[in-house]
Amino acid sequence: MSFTYLSKIERGELPPPSEKVLLRLAEHLGRSPQQVMDLAKRLSGDIIRIAQRHPSHYEALLRMTKKLSAKELDRIIAVVRQEVISIQHERRAAKQNPSETQTSSS
Repeated sequence: MSFTYLSKIERGELPPPSEKVLLRLAEHLGRSPQQVMDLAKRLSGDIIRIAQRHPSHYEALLRMTKKLSAKELDRIIAVVRQEVISIQHERRAAKQNPSETQTSSS
């Protein structure tokens, strides 16, 4: 990758390279992949695939949060993280004790 090419990307004259190239660049520069993807304003492929499973749900979530600051988004992420952990615990408990789940829901 030439310095001229990188310079043109930095100045916005060329679009960011592919995710594959960005990941190689991150490794070469000793940066985290997420840091380089953030600088390129790119979402990784796995995130896009996750959003495509339930597009309207993720769209609604993003639209609701579009005017929040980074600090406010961090608060939302903390709440969501705790809720996801709680749901995961409930799922594990239900798998370990399926008869209790059926009895308690009857």
